Amino acid sequence: MSRLSRILLAAAILSGIVAGCGGSVEDTYMTTTIRSATRDRLMSPGFKFAFNSPEIVAVHKDVAMIREGNLLEFAAGQDLEGKLEEVAGKRYVMGTRKFFNPIVYFTVDFLAVGTDTISVGEPYDVSFPVLSKRYDDEDFQEIDLSKLTANMRVLRPIIDAPKFKVPGGTVKYEEVAYKGETGMMYTLNFENVRFIIDEPGDNIELILKALISENHFFVGGVTYDGRPTTSNEYRRSTKIAGKVIVDYIKYGGNIIISTS
Repeated sequence: MSRLSRILLAAAILSGIVAGCGGSVEDTYMTTTIRSATRDRLMSPGFKFAFNSPEIVAVHKDVAMIREGNLLEFAAGQDLEGKLEEVAGKRYVMGTRKFFNPIVYFTVDFLAVGTDTISVGEPYDVSFPVLSKRYDDEDFQEIDLSKLTANMRVLRPIIDAPKFKVPGGTVKYEEVAYKGETGMMYTLNFENVRFIIDEPGDNIELILKALISENHFFVGGVTYDGRPTTSNEYRRSTKIAGKVIVDYIKYGGNIIISTS
């Protein structure tokens, strides 16, 4: 069977699934791979494509990162994070439409599990991580993070010049008590010191989730968000030396720039 025949057969099968779930037979989605949908010149009316159980690297609110091999793409949908939770651990079909502005991405129309269909649809307002191949980080100092501790004297260099490069740190999402408040927070962890990541925007949070999911180190640049006002005892017991703001993260051959 030729490649074209396989594609047409898969589309016909998927059309039957959609029709059985209350959808229209005319609303056909070409079943293919993410790579083919983005790299090949496939002819699909309305740029409608379907993916079988795509690998979800990370999802935050209305935006997900989907992977095929070394290829990463973005998908968007109304409450996509919640809808993907409903199909977690199941085989499903993701029905999408390909868009080209502001970047190439896929709007998720539905998730089909067997004879059940979960409608998703286009989100009201969505933005994607800002990707760049270069970033001017001359203002970011290089420090020996292995010698950094929560001691105020040791922190002096980043208090005086708060922007510094991070050649490798571990990101965690954990419960933290800080200044009388306890909650789940992202932390940037080194051998002898930890920092709370201060209110990352949605796009940066998506990348932080991806780093955690794939067990990758944080490589990028941050700004120290002022000296900690917590006690010496607190800093010694928790190793938390205050907060940092993420300026950029290197991920997947790109530099993701914070827009918050």
